[in-house]
Amino acid sequence: MSTRFGSVLGNEPVEFTGTGFSSSAATTVKIDNRNCIVSATTTTSIKCTTSDKPYKKDEPTLVIYIEGKGNVATKGKVFRYVSKWSSAQTWGYDIPPQEGSMVNIPMGMHLLVDVDSTPILSAVNVEGSLIFPPDNDPNHQRTFDAHIILVKGGYMEIGTEEFRYTSKLTITMHSQKYSPRIPIFGNKCIGVHYGTLEMHGVERPVTWTDLKTTA
Repeated sequence: MSTRFGSVLGNEPVEFTGTGFSSSAATTVKIDNRNCIVSATTTTSIKCTTSDKPYKKDEPTLVIYIEGKGNVATKGKVFRYVSKWSSAQTWGYDIPPQEGSMVNIPMGMHLLVDVDSTPILSAVNVEGSLIFPPDNDPNHQRTFDAHIILVKGGYMEIGTEEFRYTSKLTITMHSQKYSPRIPIFGNKCIGVHYGTLEMHGVERPVTWTDLKTTA
């Protein structure tokens, strides 16, 4: 899949590559049950353009169907319709979050942090997805500041094992001893409650070793 993210506004190209496709049979692609309009197919590639995606409380799905062959094995890959932090549309064309704001990401919303820095947020509640995309420049620096991040049944990604975060990111948690806290996790924390937190940076070929004799 040429890209894993696309705007909820749609009209973005996506290309799927593999084997056993068809250059002549009718092919349909549905992302979150929205048509991705197919523009070209070969036996090894399918190109399509996304539709828009109104907000819906759902999980990402990807279905590719080739007439006469059936569904393509997508191997668990999903395309996420994202709302970009930098887009006014994400915040209802109002001002973006300011210092002390709380950000709620409901199920079905996938928030892409495409800005270099954020104000110090009071809390971030993740029931959908909070995604930090890497920059093409390995020296690019991004910062994210909050008192509490709670991944509550949602998904937080800073790189995956297959698509690693290869630039620089600093997440700073803020709080004092008697600052407001949440049950179990406290304050100044990234808490995961029935959710998923993925962090994969630049791969290190050697992570540990054995010593033959005492050091």
